[in-house]
Amino acid sequence: MQLTHLSEQLHEKNDAPGFMRELLTDHESVIILCREFVDTFANEYKDAGTSDFVTSLMEEHEKMAWMLRSHLK
Repeated sequence: MQLTHLSEQLHEKNDAPGFMRELLTDHESVIILCREFVDTFANEYKDAGTSDFVTSLMEEHEKMAWMLRSHLK
């Protein structure tokens, strides 16, 4: 639990929209973390391959966050 960036604690109501908001928050948290890693791998470590891999992971989380937002409207 010390290494994770996500929480197991529910902050929303125990229903479908509440779970979707929790999921959205988790995806947004992962997106922020990935953005930091993209820059770190590209600039600090000069590792374009890993930076590209993390970018593709970030894009998947952004897509899921977009879909969750569209369902919550």
